[in-house]
Amino acid sequence: MHSVDEAPRVATPRSLGKLVALGALSALWAVVLWEELVLVRSGGSSFCGFGGKFDCDAVWSGALASTVHKLTGLPIAGWGLVWSAVAFFLPLVALVRSAEGKRIDPLVSAVRLTGVAGILAVAVMLAGSVIAGAVCIGCIGTYVLVGAYAFISLLQWRPAGFPSARRGATLAAGAALVFFLLLLYPGLRTPKTSGEAGRRAVAEAARSETADAGPRTSADARRDEKVSELVGSLEPALRQTLADSLAIYRASTTQQPPAPRALVGSDLAPVRITEFTDILCEHCAGLHETIKTLRESLPPGSFSVDSRQFPLDSRCNPIVTGSREDDVRCVAAKARICLEPSGNEPKLAEALFARQKGLTREKVFEIAAPFMPRPALEACIAAPETAAKLAEDISAASKYDSDGTPIVVVNGRKGTSFGPFLYTIIQTRGDADHPALSVLPPGDTTAHLH
Repeated sequence: MHSVDEAPRVATPRSLGKLVALGALSALWAVVLWEELVLVRSGGSSFCGFGGKFDCDAVWSGALASTVHKLTGLPIAGWGLVWSAVAFFLPLVALVRSAEGKRIDPLVSAVRLTGVAGILAVAVMLAGSVIAGAVCIGCIGTYVLVGAYAFISLLQWRPAGFPSARRGATLAAGAALVFFLLLLYPGLRTPKTSGEAGRRAVAEAARSETADAGPRTSADARRDEKVSELVGSLEPALRQTLADSLAIYRASTTQQPPAPRALVGSDLAPVRITEFTDILCEHCAGLHETIKTLRESLPPGSFSVDSRQFPLDSRCNPIVTGSREDDVRCVAAKARICLEPSGNEPKLAEALFARQKGLTREKVFEIAAPFMPRPALEACIAAPETAAKLAEDISAASKYDSDGTPIVVVNGRKGTSFGPFLYTIIQTRGDADHPALSVLPPGDTTAHLH
């Protein structure tokens, strides 16, 4: 056992200052990652969402991260902020007590245990990356800062051992609990899935419509009022996403979409949404849920939807590069096309998106079995006519500059899958310059939104 006299000897003001700085930097970076997570879950793209094997969102939305958020109320970035706050607070207190000539033995143990917790957390996150099959580029910054913190507190402070270990563990755990409770409210308000924030705003608008018992006004006036209420209810980050979505829509050149093969809704609806999706794209699954929410929230005849396919697999889509071993993307796209004549394509799409995680070629046939016998479906998938329809979808999608899926087109102009944007455009009947939108901040036409 090391003497407790070693504690103040290794925990010099200089080393404590380094730990305070590392904790502060880690906290700032955790805030950035949390904001990026909210952006992604609101329908946007993160700065580290490169797609493929290098995609932060794939890790943030992976099984491990999703389970942590669901069970604890805090996303992974929130837990990173909890650790960072503790990593900042404990050495700061030790630095102050040291300057006052007071003993810091329990704090030394608390700081060292925080370093251990940081290393374990990094190991868990790396395991989550392996499970998700992707690398979180943005998380690497956190790993570096945690590694530097652990190097000082665990290796350079090794001679100190763990003096007053029980008190130190109590201090570390108590600080973690306090910061967890402080961050729980924003954690609970952080969307758990892509597009959830937008759908929640739309659902709130729909609930207020139902609850309103006041005097009825004309339909147009009521729609204007609902748009104003929705815009006013959005938090700043979501207001910016709405402004960016509208800017993208305004700047888009109107293209004539192909005649719909299986339109859902009236062909006389003032707004037609044409969606190009990939069955394994989480944003596409989010768009599917958003449209479902819109159907439940808005009067019949407000809009129609033309579902198209844009599988992210070079074996059936020459516009993209790369593919995975299982051709599930191509099979699912063609299966959806095959079910269009029967009117069951929307049901198949909903079932496929619901089982998106772990979806395989074989599971597509299992899910589609209630709608079409397997031999008939296999024959349809292999038919030249189906390949021609998929090629038509891909050609139509190529007219819109996009860096990923879903590709959302509203009345022939490029839009986004952000729920409040779609709600607003439907309510204003395609008018992106409606007076109720004048309170929004300036929009960015280069924003990475899907």
